Amino acid sequence: MKFRILVVLVVTQLFACAAIEPKKSDIVSKKDFGDVEEILAVKSWRLLGRISVRNRYESWLTKLDWNHDETVDALVLSTSLGGVVAKLEYGQQGIKLSDADGVVRQVSENELQSLLGYSPPLRYLRFWVRGIPAPFSSAEIVGSGIENILMFEQDGWQVKLQRFNRVNELVLPKKLTLSKGGLKIILIIDEWLT
Repeated sequence: MKFRILVVLVVTQLFACAAIEPKKSDIVSKKDFGDVEEILAVKSWRLLGRISVRNRYESWLTKLDWNHDETVDALVLSTSLGGVVAKLEYGQQGIKLSDADGVVRQVSENELQSLLGYSPPLRYLRFWVRGIPAPFSSAEIVGSGIENILMFEQDGWQVKLQRFNRVNELVLPKKLTLSKGGLKIILIIDEWLT
């Protein structure tokens, strides 16, 4: 409960001084999911960005520092001034959550849903953020190449990919919008590090 109150306080302050608009950069076109093998071949990456989450009852905005390797995804959520709000690690060993005080605890997906107010699609995120559907589940392509937007649906989530950048030889998204029911998650990627 203490963690949830802290997140709400920080987020309300963030709305006063942070924007979700992307930084200007060279944006390229992505016509399809043709780079899948090359994207999956990169086993370790990092991204810096901003995330906005809105549901029927509340919304919040935070900075995101995401490190991925073959065994674990580590996300650091922080304020616009750099203060760490929470750290989340997940992988084969389960989910670990660290609060702003540095207290680390193992949590189940149900506990995480209770803390956040929604169930994040953790199994899928490491694929979606790179602009591809998760290979272990079927996906329905619902839009492709129209105004540089790709859309697909997977496990009840609508994934909208926009504003692609070339990173080394890969074309990766700068903006993702994830929607399911009354929940909307927007991720703006400011920098890809591969």
